[in-house]
Amino acid sequence: MSKQEEISKEVGTELIFENDRIKVWSMGLQPGQSSNYHRHENDYVFVYTTPSKISSYRDGSQATPNEFEEGYVQYTEVGGGIEHSITNVADTWHHQIILEFKGPSISVLPRTPENNGKVRPSS
Repeated sequence: MSKQEEISKEVGTELIFENDRIKVWSMGLQPGQSSNYHRHENDYVFVYTTPSKISSYRDGSQATPNEFEEGYVQYTEVGGGIEHSITNVADTWHHQIILEFKGPSISVLPRTPENNGKVRPSS
């Protein structure tokens, strides 16, 4: 299987709504569970519905785990697309809702994501 075939376009664990403008995904991860390595081809917003401790993996590298408060929101413009997976490194359930905006990104290149600041200091 080629690397291209291994990259999922399913950015959540369950597609819960779709119309001609958006897709809404749910993603739930048990402690220690990782998402599929996936590609975002559309700009998106996600909201953590639980307090969470998450590591994000891009291009085979591991990021430092970050802790987030319930209600953390992030907006991301993907440019030509971004690929990653996340791992729940907490001892509790992680859940988020992801809203993908259909159509091309409004940015040529990926931009630094914007968020509402509900990040906990690393312990």
